[in-house]
Amino acid sequence: MSSAANKFISNEEAVPVFDSDIFTGHEDSRFALAVLGPDEVVSYKPGSLAEAYLKLRANVYVDQTGMLEGEVKRNDGTELDADDERSTHFVVCENRIGKAAVVACMRLIEKTDSRDILPIEDFFPDAFEVPAPTKSIEVSRFIVREDEAKLARLAKIELITAGLAHAVIHQLGPIYGVAEPMFERDLRLMRMPIRRIADPKLVPEYNDDNLGFEIDKAGLVQRIGEFAVKRMTIPEGSVGYWGEMVDEDESQRQANG
Repeated sequence: MSSAANKFISNEEAVPVFDSDIFTGHEDSRFALAVLGPDEVVSYKPGSLAEAYLKLRANVYVDQTGMLEGEVKRNDGTELDADDERSTHFVVCENRIGKAAVVACMRLIEKTDSRDILPIEDFFPDAFEVPAPTKSIEVSRFIVREDEAKLARLAKIELITAGLAHAVIHQLGPIYGVAEPMFERDLRLMRMPIRRIADPKLVPEYNDDNLGFEIDKAGLVQRIGEFAVKRMTIPEGSVGYWGEMVDEDESQRQANG
């Protein structure tokens, strides 16, 4: 997961903007959250939402934070790995009037059978005396590149809620994550029910110190609320919307009080 402690390029430069009809019929909505299946991502088409999502990952993990080595960025500017084939992907877009900006994303990697291992099991084997069970999931590629703090926090909450709803409806879990200590602190400030299962150490995959944690799924449902979880139960291939567009004059009036 990326907390963007080091910025080599601005958030605006990192955010892909592309021609999109995702807001057609929802022109007054500020944000959209799309749930993409693995096939749509692995076999992405040029100009698609999936391509823009993979470009955000490359822009952040390679160019902006240096968490991944430059060679993983593909010729078309995307970043894709083997875990994408066993993941459900969550992508947040901001309405740019006829275009869409991919400002946030997350994927849930699923352990599909007993022979499978999650990245956290590979990075922190001592944390798993018993292997993680089948249908365990790992939160990965969690990125939010919205400069306004209030909107960034909301995007985080919507991503987490949509991922939780997916885990509940498909009976997935336990839920694990690998992150920098700063991101763990952010989750605790958001009062997310997490338990550290591996202390920070250098994870060569991410060129930085990372730790391992587990999310209390039942506790998270209680924290967020069942109504909110049901609201963000978005089937694969579908889109949810929130927020309202505000014109520049109205935005300036609000800023001036």
